[in-house]
Amino acid sequence: MLLRRIIYSLALIGVLLFHITNENYLGQFLLALCVALPVLSLALSLPGMMGCRLELSASPPSLERGGDGRWLASIESPNGLPLSRLTVRLAAENLLTGESDHRRLILSGIARRRPVELAAPTDHCGLLELRVAKAKVCDYLGLFSLPVSLPQPARMVCRPIPVDVELPNIPEGQGSRAAPVSAARLGPGEDYDLRDYRPGDPMRSVHWKLSSKWDELIVRERAETFIPLPLLTLDRFGPPETLDKLLDRTLSLSRSLLNVQRPHAVLWLDKDGRPELHAVSDEKQFGDLLLDLLGAFAPSKGPALDDFPELLQGPSGPVFRLHITPEGGEDGE
Repeated sequence: MLLRRIIYSLALIGVLLFHITNENYLGQFLLALCVALPVLSLALSLPGMMGCRLELSASPPSLERGGDGRWLASIESPNGLPLSRLTVRLAAENLLTGESDHRRLILSGIARRRPVELAAPTDHCGLLELRVAKAKVCDYLGLFSLPVSLPQPARMVCRPIPVDVELPNIPEGQGSRAAPVSAARLGPGEDYDLRDYRPGDPMRSVHWKLSSKWDELIVRERAETFIPLPLLTLDRFGPPETLDKLLDRTLSLSRSLLNVQRPHAVLWLDKDGRPELHAVSDEKQFGDLLLDLLGAFAPSKGPALDDFPELLQGPSGPVFRLHITPEGGEDGE
C-alpha cells in the first residue's frame, strides 16, 4: 500500500506541475481526474470492504498424527461484490508442544466465498489452532484500507496413533470407588445390609417380613462393593517425539480399558506442577481426556509423579497404578 501511495503522490505532483505550466483544458481535466479517482475508488469499494467477512475452519477437524490436514480460509463479500486485495496475518500453533508458525496471506481479485487451502502441520500430536492476528482490506486503487473483524480461531485435533497394548491383570479387591449409583436403582440384590428406616428411603427398599416381625420398619440396602480402579499415570513432559510415543501408549491403553468396560483414571502434572486427574468411564469422558491431554502446553522438563507419593492414592481407597513410559513399559503397582 505504501508503494501505491508513493506512486499516486508522484503522479499527482506531475499532473499539478503540468497544469501550472500548461493552462489549458487538458491540464484541468487531468488534475480533476487525478483528484477524483481516489474518491471514486473508495466509494465503489466501500460496500464490499465494510461487509467483508473471514471464516476459518479445519478439514478434517480431527485426524491421526501424520494425516493430511488442511486449514480453510473463506472470504465472503456481500452480494458478490469483488474486492481488490485482502492482507491477512495468520498464526498457527500446536498448543501441546508450543510450536508456532506465522505467515502472511495476500489475496487479490477476491470474489464471494473463495476458499483458500493451507497445509496444517500434523507431524506431532496436539491440539492445533489457527487464528488471524490481523486482517485488512484495500480499495481498488490500494490507497485506503479498513480492518476486517477477526474470525473465531479454527482448531484441529491431531490424535495419537493407536498401538497394541496388553491389558495387565488387575488384582481383585483393590479399588477406590464404590459400585455405580445406577446400581441402587435396580433394587436390592442378594448382597445387602439391614438398617433402620430413615426418612426419604424408598418404600420398595423396606424389608416387610422383618418389619412386621420386629414391629418397626427395616430397610435393606445394597452392600457397598469396591471396584478395582486402574490409575494410569504419566510424566507429561519432554520433546515432541517423546510426547508422541507417550500419548500413543496412554490413549491406546485407556481405549482398551474402556472397550472392556473397565472404569479408570488418568493422572499427570501440568506445566506448573498441579495434578490433573481425569476419570474415564464412557466415550464423553474419553473425549474430554483426549482434549485435555493435547490442549495444554507440555514443557521439555517437569516434575515427576514419583516425587509426590501423596497424589498416588485414590479418593476412597487404594488403587492399582499403571505408570506409562515412552519406551512402552507399563509398571503395575
